[in-house]
Amino acid sequence: MIFIKILIITGRETHDIIKKIVEPLKEHVFEIKTAPVSVSAFITKEMARRILNSLSIKDYDLILLPGFIQWDTSSLEKECGMDVRKGPEFASDIPMIIKNLDKIKLSSVIPANKLFHKSGKELYEKFYLEQVKIAKKNLGFHTFYINEERSDVMIGRNLPPPIIAEIVNCTLKEDNAILKKAKHYIDSGADIIDIGCVSNRPNPERIKEIIKLLRTNFDTLISIDSMNPVEINSAVEEGIDLILSLDLGNYKECSTIPKDTPIVILPTNVSKGYFPSDADTKNRNLFSLIKKLRKLGYQKLIADPLLQTPISPGMCNSLEAYFLYKKRVFQCGYSEFEVPLFFGVSNVVELMDVDSVGINGLLSSLAIELDIGILFTVEHSVKLMGGVKELSDCVKLCYISKHLNAPPINMGIEVFKAKGKTSEEVPDINRETAVHVSKLDESYIPDPKGYFKFHVNHYNKEIYVLFFSNNNELKMTLIGNNAEALCKRILQENLINDPHHVSYVSRELSKAETCLKLGKPYLQEY
Repeated sequence: MIFIKILIITGRETHDIIKKIVEPLKEHVFEIKTAPVSVSAFITKEMARRILNSLSIKDYDLILLPGFIQWDTSSLEKECGMDVRKGPEFASDIPMIIKNLDKIKLSSVIPANKLFHKSGKELYEKFYLEQVKIAKKNLGFHTFYINEERSDVMIGRNLPPPIIAEIVNCTLKEDNAILKKAKHYIDSGADIIDIGCVSNRPNPERIKEIIKLLRTNFDTLISIDSMNPVEINSAVEEGIDLILSLDLGNYKECSTIPKDTPIVILPTNVSKGYFPSDADTKNRNLFSLIKKLRKLGYQKLIADPLLQTPISPGMCNSLEAYFLYKKRVFQCGYSEFEVPLFFGVSNVVELMDVDSVGINGLLSSLAIELDIGILFTVEHSVKLMGGVKELSDCVKLCYISKHLNAPPINMGIEVFKAKGKTSEEVPDINRETAVHVSKLDESYIPDPKGYFKFHVNHYNKEIYVLFFSNNNELKMTLIGNNAEALCKRILQENLINDPHHVSYVSRELSKAETCLKLGKPYLQEY
């Protein structure tokens, strides 16, 4: 990194905050100038010009203006003959931007923090394409296409693991429900849509219908999650792309599977109720099944050591099976068993009453460390809404981290929901003269204009606002995804008289927008 001198122009309220933030940053020299305005976002081009004209510009290498200013700095840059760029929107992001100046080219239009996020995605694409190029030259048992005729999705060494998203109990669902779920998964970043079958209720004909339905409406890979040979063979007849799963109990009954179809294999014998628990036995069984299937001519095998739920039966023991498998295949005499591994993320995230984003992040880091081949997840529970996108973003973050050989922080991709990295400077206040509001006035007087009902549609990414007269007649429906825009339209339509009602509507719309962004269920307070 080259040592440079940076001039930061800011408002009065943020001068001292920025001074504290840049003080520990020793890589460069900083100077801060204050514009004659309290809020830095209100700095005008003329204010910045006057400050720059008062200085010896040649003393600086870079001039940073607040990310929240609404004007393009390029004309000022031409006047100065040097870089005048937008910094981040939040002062707390300055260290992150400064430490990554060699990775991003600051803009005269886009705030630096938004550029940084864009650079993270570009960095991911760069590493991904580099590894795909290598993978294409080294195809084999450890690296292969899922179905090269349909898709360029690959699985194997040093590649980011594709995501399988299961439509649970798919064979029991109506076509519209299947299409809605599949579209949501694809939009969220899923690479493969999985047809989840129902144990002990085989429905081979419905499986064929669902495959045709998905093929007609989407250009995506399709897998089937069934242990039933009749259902598996039915899916094969319809050209399924990936099969979950064969084990020691059912593999002989699935001899019609084309030899180039990828198959997930388990160390179990489900038909006899056999589920090994220790890591060594799981791996021996997987090695044994790989040998048997290779003799039958199968080329694309994916081993699943079975990721188990925390506490009971316990996740640590199952993780040991993954670690042991990876260790064994690099030992003398075991290289033939190097196949991609299957990581059932939903076995953990679905069975914890904990927000999914952090769990997906941690499991993604484990998957990338272990060079896992493919991830499997669901959004069956309400609490998991948005989980596929979380997992997809977390994989990208951790994949960049792996290739930069650094912890998954400040990589240009952030997967925060409830929390974040920006902070607010809390002002000193006079608590004695302040008005303390501790009791809620719960009295209610109906607005003569009418009342509202609010709903959030997570699949369509929309908020529905239904306005009723006080005799329960629906008078108007508004659809949007921005609380402020919806509230302003309600006021423009003159649907509210009472200022207390305005407060209530604003609060509920804000809550609805937050729930929409977080994938959280929204329940209106009536």
